[in-house]
Amino acid sequence: MKRLILFISLWAVFSVAALNSQNISPLTALGEEAFRAKKYRTAVEYFSQAAEEGDAQAQYRLGECYFFKKGVRRDYKKAAYWSEKAAQKGIASAQYLLGACYYKGKGVKKDAREAVVWFDKAARQGVAVAQQELGSCYANGFGVEKNDTTAMRWFSEAARQGLAEAQFALGACFYEGKGVEKDTDKAFYWYRKAAYQELAEAQYFLGMSYYSGLGVEQDNTQAIKWLEKALENGLDGDRAAVARDMIRRID
Repeated sequence: MKRLILFISLWAVFSVAALNSQNISPLTALGEEAFRAKKYRTAVEYFSQAAEEGDAQAQYRLGECYFFKKGVRRDYKKAAYWSEKAAQKGIASAQYLLGACYYKGKGVKKDAREAVVWFDKAARQGVAVAQQELGSCYANGFGVEKNDTTAMRWFSEAARQGLAEAQFALGACFYEGKGVEKDTDKAFYWYRKAAYQELAEAQYFLGMSYYSGLGVEQDNTQAIKWLEKALENGLDGDRAAVARDMIRRID
C-alpha cells in the first residue's frame, strides 16, 4: 500500500480542520491564536490546560502537536493518547490521526483493523484523506476484506473533494476496470485532474495516455510535456526509466 498521505504534507490540512469547530473553549481559542502567530510553545501550554479540562478540540490539537513536533518534543505515545481522547468524542481529524497511528504503529501497537475502524469513522464525516486511505485499505485488503467496488466508492468521494492522490487512484480504477466498468475516457479525465495538481504519477500516466491515444487523441507533444513534468516532480524507479526512454524515442 502507498505511504499514508499524512506523512507527506498534511500539517496544513489538520490545522485548517482544527479551526472549524464552533465549540472551542477560551483556552483552546488562545492556543489557536498563539499557534497562528507561530508561538508553538505557548500554544501547547494552552492546549494542554484545555485538554486536561476535557476540551475535545484541544485534545486533538495537543495530540497533533506531539505528532508533528510543534512546540514540544515529538512523542508518538502522547500523540496517540490525546488523539484517542478527541477521536472518542467525534473529532473527525483526530479519528484520522489515530487511524494513522495504528496504521504505522506510532505510539500504539500496529493494528490494521483498528486503523480501518478509525479511517472509516473519519471518512464518514467527510475527511478526504481518510476516504482516500480507507479506499486504499479496501483496494489492498489491508485490515479489511479486499473489495474493489468499495475502494472505488471511497476514492470517488475523496476525488470529488479535490484530493490529487484519490483522483489518481480513481483514474486507475477506471483504467483497470477495478470496482467499475473499464472506461479509458474517465481514466484520462481523473489522471488529468491529478496531474494538474503536480502529482508525478498522474503526470506519468497522463503522458502515457497521450502517447498511446487512450482516452484522448494521440499527441506526442503533450506526451513529452507530461512525462517531463513527471520527472521534474520526482518520478522515480522503473516508471522514471520508462519516461526517459519514451521521451528519447519520441524525440
